[in-house]
Amino acid sequence: MNHLKLCIEGVPISQVVSTKFLGVYIDQHLTWKEHVKNISSKIAKNIGILSRTSKLIPMQLRTTLYYTLIYPYLTYCNLVWASTYKTNLAKLVILQKRAVRYIANIPYRAHTEQKFIELQLLKIDDIRRMQIGEFIYRFNRGLLPPVYKDFFCLTTDRHPYQTRSSGSYHEPYAHTNTRLFSIRCTGAQIWNEIPLSIRQQTNLRSFKHKLRLSILEGHYTLTEY
Repeated sequence: MNHLKLCIEGVPISQVVSTKFLGVYIDQHLTWKEHVKNISSKIAKNIGILSRTSKLIPMQLRTTLYYTLIYPYLTYCNLVWASTYKTNLAKLVILQKRAVRYIANIPYRAHTEQKFIELQLLKIDDIRRMQIGEFIYRFNRGLLPPVYKDFFCLTTDRHPYQTRSSGSYHEPYAHTNTRLFSIRCTGAQIWNEIPLSIRQQTNLRSFKHKLRLSILEGHYTLTEY
């Protein structure tokens, strides 16, 4: 059976299992497992630094170390690679909880839910919601490049009689999970679940501040898929 060959100016492009592009590992099936594996390794090493200093420096400095050594890996392009199965992110979830235990100086198996709240730390899925929310806010205000001009359509553009959906975007049907995890689907879904009072903020800074507070206070939670 002949395999499809891709060429650029006559030069054949070889097929690979994964490749690195702008710091993100893209695998052939878009599971993001390779990227998660890569940043998990780096985060694990940095958690070692956090653990060795957990009893030597105050909590404020431990939190600073977290934002310096761990948080950047969890946030960089999160809206892309974190839109996947929860099982694919399990390793990162475990590592983030481990980091929180060292920050809070609590036992290895202690529950972390309350500590996330006390420390005002966003979980991996919270970060994803923040970034996707910001993406759609920028789209809504015409702050994205022209290529995204028709990326989403308002529900009222398709069904004018649905006045209750004013300001909400149409959530396209996904035939596959790859499509379900795409920004076209998750973006519309997440935006529609953000409280209207937050979506109507007049500037990006205020929007991000209000959305973060809403997530941390548990007033806005995304339906799990």
